[in-house]
Amino acid sequence: MRKLIGTIALMLVMQTVWAGNVNDVFNEFKNTEHADYVSVSPFLMKLGKLLVKHEDKEAYDIIRHINSVQVLDLEDCSTAVKQRFARSIALLDHDGYETMMRVNDEGEKVNILAKTKRGVIREMLIVCNGPEDCVLVRIKGKIKESDIDKLVEQHTGDDE
Repeated sequence: MRKLIGTIALMLVMQTVWAGNVNDVFNEFKNTEHADYVSVSPFLMKLGKLLVKHEDKEAYDIIRHINSVQVLDLEDCSTAVKQRFARSIALLDHDGYETMMRVNDEGEKVNILAKTKRGVIREMLIVCNGPEDCVLVRIKGKIKESDIDKLVEQHTGDDE
């Protein structure tokens, strides 16, 4: 009987400590009071691509490789929600993601993580976490690293 109770207790503890995945974080916080959540499905992305294609060729070169986007913004939420978000992000399972960039500026932390396959980014996570801003963005698609390089070059070349 002791073994059974011990096993059940251990399972309950492990369940609370077990790292979640990105879907768990979105599901936990998307319906929170004052949270802003936007999910752009593959169907809507295709419609958007039709509009952008005619307007801006440079933007289309990147957007055409994106299948879906999810954005969770907790900026207007309570401090308790933001702290819970920070704990969820800290416990997030980074399995399969590699860190592309990490910034810590006066308590505001930004992490950009990506899942790549044969030099193509399949999924990108942008996590902003701090006392004011708490944002999680997930972009799914097949984005070439060279396209990202072009985009960065276009937007940083003017500043020099």
